[in-house]
Amino acid sequence: MQKKRKVLRAPFIVTVAAAASLAGAVALPGCDPTVQGGSCPEEEPERGSSCEADDLSCEYIDSCDNPIGYGCVDGAWQVEIEASCNPPPPPECPAEMPATGSACWQIGAGCAYGGPPDCPDPTIVTCGEDGTWSVTVAVSCNPPPPACPEELPADGDPCEAGIGTCGFMMPTGCGPLPVDGECVLQGDTWRWQVHEIFCNPPPPEECLRAATADACAGLGPTCQWLVPGCADEPGPPALAAVGCFPSLPCETDKACPAGTLCQEVVVNPCVASSPDGVTCAACGEYKNVCVPPSAATTAG
Repeated sequence: MQKKRKVLRAPFIVTVAAAASLAGAVALPGCDPTVQGGSCPEEEPERGSSCEADDLSCEYIDSCDNPIGYGCVDGAWQVEIEASCNPPPPPECPAEMPATGSACWQIGAGCAYGGPPDCPDPTIVTCGEDGTWSVTVAVSCNPPPPACPEELPADGDPCEAGIGTCGFMMPTGCGPLPVDGECVLQGDTWRWQVHEIFCNPPPPEECLRAATADACAGLGPTCQWLVPGCADEPGPPALAAVGCFPSLPCETDKACPAGTLCQEVVVNPCVASSPDGVTCAACGEYKNVCVPPSAATTAG
């Protein structure tokens, strides 16, 4: 009696299909592990993390779409195959802004160089096709400072912010002397700060108090006894009256003692050379003298 061949049951067929489906799932690109004697994790393992079976190799696709292989060695995942996905960094820019026309390293490369803290925009230099640096964006944010005035300002006069310190010549009883004027912020206004200077000894106010020629001579060489001279019209007037005056000639009222004015007058030169009154050939000499306002006159 012939035996019937046993028909395979549906569950067996279903099992084979499920296995085939699993195999296909394992081979999906993006995980793409190759199983050798163990089970690969679905996600790319962390380097150095623990694994179960030595000699297990798995392949994945990294973030750069390059294949990367891991192996289980001594219970830890190690990278066995890896492709580089980072291009080499470009050469660094020179520490100092290169001179225009100097050699550069890569055509088309650009470097930015900043200026002062109050100048936010950088200067850009580019490596040209001829292999040399050239400035493509030039930034200038430093306007020239305000110019110093030609004449010495008075202490406390308004000034322009940013002008800083300026040098001047100040007329004094000893002649013009150098002095600095500084523009400083006083309250909410910029003003000149000028420190007046005086020669040593200071302009002798005592000269104006001497009533006689002897008293004037007793004050020393800082004082001189003057007598009116011969004045011609038009021209500077004669000294208004005899008297004792500072010896050094003045240029402006600032060089004179307080309460006096600088004036060009005509004096008698013979008195200084011959105090005893002996006559001489000349009768007039021009001098700049500090005189009281009441003695300042003009040619009539």
